[in-house]
Amino acid sequence: MTNSQDQQLTTDPTEVKKVHDLIESTDIAMLTTADSTAGDGRLVSRPLSTQVAEDGDVLFLVRSSSSVAADVRANPNVNVAYSSNKAWVSVSGAATVVHDRDLVEKLWSKGADMFMEGGPENQDNVVLKINGDTATYWGGESLIGTAVKTIGAIRNKDDDNQGGPTTVDLP
Repeated sequence: MTNSQDQQLTTDPTEVKKVHDLIESTDIAMLTTADSTAGDGRLVSRPLSTQVAEDGDVLFLVRSSSSVAADVRANPNVNVAYSSNKAWVSVSGAATVVHDRDLVEKLWSKGADMFMEGGPENQDNVVLKINGDTATYWGGESLIGTAVKTIGAIRNKDDDNQGGPTTVDLP
């Protein structure tokens, strides 16, 4: 099976684990949603701290009253992007707002205290769950290796697709 970029779509558990490891190694993600206040389908991205990533699912702590939660309620289709010195990861999927006090408490940290009010007991503090459908990643080895392979892919120098992005079908 191929995706829209003529890339091979893989379900290899090793590749799923690699995506998971790359996400786990990068704390801050950029979450892109369709802006629910704009009638033109405008996209907006926000930095969020990843709480958990399992089998393509990514969890964030957000406020239920926030614009990101409103965007997800209006249109659950999202993208989560990660960037580090070694790799780039783009996860496409559907988001849901989860009102689960136990899960909020489990995910709560000192970092959450800095950005969210009222602690895990605050009913406005909820979990935003992204159920990833696919993830595309570039790199994952070393900074230099990733840069060389990425530049080659951009310049179409990788005739056999070595070093180009890998797209993983998430479970």
